[in-house]
Amino acid sequence: MPQTLAIAWLALAVVLEVCGSSLLKLSDGMRRRLPGLAGIILVMGAFAALAQAIRGMDLSVAYAVWGGAGLVITAIVGALAFGQRIRLSGWAGIGLVILGVVALKLL
Repeated sequence: MPQTLAIAWLALAVVLEVCGSSLLKLSDGMRRRLPGLAGIILVMGAFAALAQAIRGMDLSVAYAVWGGAGLVITAIVGALAFGQRIRLSGWAGIGLVILGVVALKLL
């Protein structure tokens, strides 16, 4: 699989995971079934896209990027869409995750 296609699958996995997690938040602990079901389906789609991505790249890199990007974007969505506050220590932790992903890819 070409590297660009693997990266596209990985990007899709990140988007599906963030959207699915956001819908799970909106489901209010699965009390609202439609957003909950949609969230579960999107998270399953994220795993399927991740499975395609690792066909063309190392598992360690794909999983680290998926998890790291998902964490950062979900934190930003949580702050913007749900009014969740991220403290300075949280931002520092997010920065460390990003540094870890970069180090994994470069080393």
